[in-house]
Amino acid sequence: MTTARVTVVVVSYNSADVLGDCLASIELHAGDHRAIVVDNASSDASFELAQAARFATALRADGNEGFSNANNRALRVVETEFALILNPDARLTSSSIPQLLAAADRHPEAAALGPKTVYEDGRPQVSFGPDLSPLAEHRQRKLVKGVKAGQPEALEAWRIATRQEREVDWISGSCMLLRMSAARAVSFFDERYFLYEEDADLCLRLRKAGGKVLFVPEAVVLHELGTSMAKASKRARDAYDESHRLYYRLHRPAWEQALLSAFIATRRVLGRE
Repeated sequence: MTTARVTVVVVSYNSADVLGDCLASIELHAGDHRAIVVDNASSDASFELAQAARFATALRADGNEGFSNANNRALRVVETEFALILNPDARLTSSSIPQLLAAADRHPEAAALGPKTVYEDGRPQVSFGPDLSPLAEHRQRKLVKGVKAGQPEALEAWRIATRQEREVDWISGSCMLLRMSAARAVSFFDERYFLYEEDADLCLRLRKAGGKVLFVPEAVVLHELGTSMAKASKRARDAYDESHRLYYRLHRPAWEQALLSAFIATRRVLGRE
């Protein structure tokens, strides 16, 4: 088993401050690999960093075309059995690709597999969840906030949920191993999503096509969660809201769409994120 079966795909946008460490982790832990970095017309040195990586093919878009479009640009030319979608603020560890591949081999029906993501200091993150709906998202937000705040009840729920490999509804696009035959069959990411929820949408479509989505806690990835949001918070929040509305239009009933719109409007009036 080698990582020659995997092509690592990274999308960058003004990510020079984190991209170097991401690429270094690929070189260190991916072994016999290929990487494709798609740069969304960054104004910093992101593209030059990608060009300098001897193992990477650097592609540059004419403008910021978003996460889905940029990933698809790379996925269309991937020739390996698997593609690993990896955020530029994420870093592989020695367990990441080997454990994801081992799980994929154990479960040929798995179309997408995600690792356990943690901060560099080991603090936990929530990187998977249920299909989006008002009630599910309320529970998910409570769990995410509780884990981030270190609340004992939330941390215990996280420990129970992450102690073994399991089937889930979606995994985070910060690190996602895609079986290319399955991903190709559903035409990869939906390019109507500029940023956010494209991972949940893809996982839902993969499952509707007969595949499974697996969370693999033995595979660990370091993720500096939230760096993209911090760089362009208002634009990121707007993109988050628009992607939410799109997901609900595509996959949820009309009354839930109306409820979501009311929630977004109320939150904005109150000035809450």
